[in-house]
Amino acid sequence: MIRFLSCDWGTSSFRLRLVRVEDRQILGEYFSDVGVKQAFYSYKESGSGTEREQFYLDLLREGVKALERKLNVDLTETMILCSGMASSTIGIRELPYATLPFPVNGSTMEMHFYRSGEVMDHPIFLLSGVKSTRDVMRGEETQLIGVIRQLPSFSGQGVFIFPGTHSKHIYVSSGEITDFKTYMTGEVFQLLSQNSLLSDSISVGELAGSELGFAFAKGVEEGARNNLLGTLFQVRANELFGKLSKAENFHYLSGLLIGNELSNLSTNGDFPIYLCAEGALHLTYSRAMEILTLNAKILTKEEVRQAVVYGQLEIFNYTNNHEKSIFLGSF
Repeated sequence: MIRFLSCDWGTSSFRLRLVRVEDRQILGEYFSDVGVKQAFYSYKESGSGTEREQFYLDLLREGVKALERKLNVDLTETMILCSGMASSTIGIRELPYATLPFPVNGSTMEMHFYRSGEVMDHPIFLLSGVKSTRDVMRGEETQLIGVIRQLPSFSGQGVFIFPGTHSKHIYVSSGEITDFKTYMTGEVFQLLSQNSLLSDSISVGELAGSELGFAFAKGVEEGARNNLLGTLFQVRANELFGKLSKAENFHYLSGLLIGNELSNLSTNGDFPIYLCAEGALHLTYSRAMEILTLNAKILTKEEVRQAVVYGQLEIFNYTNNHEKSIFLGSF
């Protein structure tokens, strides 16, 4: 059985999965909150004199060992495909961005190859990201490729929404990424709900029950049709005037930000919309699109979960000559 390790190293999380190549089945996974941002802070504070590249690779090795213990397997020499912020200025090694237009088979992706034994007992392919004239992304382009790989009837055009700390709206036309835009929705929500004046008017609550659902819907509608900066203080007023509870305000604020983000989709004409969300964001963004009557294809959580795996393999296959494969001993 041929396997590889899929590493998705984002700004705030580290995900390592053991994958069977034949059917892309995830055989086991290890998650950590040691994202690239935290890893970089740890490196700067360590004062150990270790090169940054080696410091990060030691963290990667720890992740592999943790997965070995979890699955009770030996993963020595298993190839690692690594995407996300690991190739950024604060990652393992900075790699240049690919430019637009970017084909959705990943054939122009920049990457760096470490031979087994060079830095670890694993061959490692480090994948880069994509830039436009005004924006950058690392990781979402790989997810996009994996999403499209799971859409056999894809027409070649659409806008793909990847919610998160920094949500991405990626535009695809004629099988190429032609543009994308970043919305700092998740980060702004965290800052406002935890570190602003509004935090005293908010408490965390699950999106359940008619009252909480109403608060979220109200936020989505107001966020979509009003100036955001002129609406945010309403969170404070909601509590002062007894209009919403702190738990309801949590979802009202979430709705404001998500609604404002999605209101930008109204100018996309006939472009199909694809929502690619995991976890709680799958529910909130799906609900917000329903409230705003946006006709979107909602990918399942499992399809989104598998996207990185599909995308990494697709990029690998196209950038290493179709007739060659590292799995067959080409390296």
